[in-house]
Amino acid sequence: MLFLPVRAAEMTLATDDWPPFRISDEKGLIGLDLDLIEEISKRTEADLRVVKMPWGRALTSMQSGAVDVMTGLAYRDERAKYIAYTDTPYFKCTTSFYTLAGREDEIQTYEDLAQHQIGFVLHSAYFDRFDNDTALDKVGVPQEQTLIDMLMRGRFAVMIGTDCQVDYFIERQGLSDKISKTPYNPGNSVDLYLGVSKKSGWAKRLDKLNMVMKELVDEGFVDKIAQEYYGAQS
Repeated sequence: MLFLPVRAAEMTLATDDWPPFRISDEKGLIGLDLDLIEEISKRTEADLRVVKMPWGRALTSMQSGAVDVMTGLAYRDERAKYIAYTDTPYFKCTTSFYTLAGREDEIQTYEDLAQHQIGFVLHSAYFDRFDNDTALDKVGVPQEQTLIDMLMRGRFAVMIGTDCQVDYFIERQGLSDKISKTPYNPGNSVDLYLGVSKKSGWAKRLDKLNMVMKELVDEGFVDKIAQEYYGAQS
């Protein structure tokens, strides 16, 4: 009797640029999230496929089941209708507001935001009050690099971002003396999760993914790879 090798289950990750979590270089995509998902695929014996696409399209693809997983997801109730989140977040960030250096004191409270145009990345989740505030003058752009470029050109006075990504971006581009955080900070925790499309076959293996993610966090695997990227700044 001929025994054929068992074919590994395919796991398709939808992702985009978000340094240091996802970084495009001459070899393709690298970064903290790529190291993480590669280790998850090894421990679940998955055949990993990485597809780069804009964040909004990635969310739509999760909704339709065209892709299996995404990393770097903040929990939102509307997303949870079509995404199953792993129990354990693998990284914790917070939300911050940024201005050109010298203007940061203009934003002392949330109410001060009403006096300015605020740049944000489309399809991002920051914190409920801001996300649901339709009175603020917001300017949506596709990605953080565009936000920083427009802030530097004075296209708007304030931008919002997730500190674990924006701080890295600012330092790596040598802009630490040109862009500053405002005194106002919502003090929220932005926990980053692995999310699974509820229409993916991997949704039936969520228990396994939960176990693997908890192992990786408890073992210090995530802390180790984070240090490799953040430590490279100095």
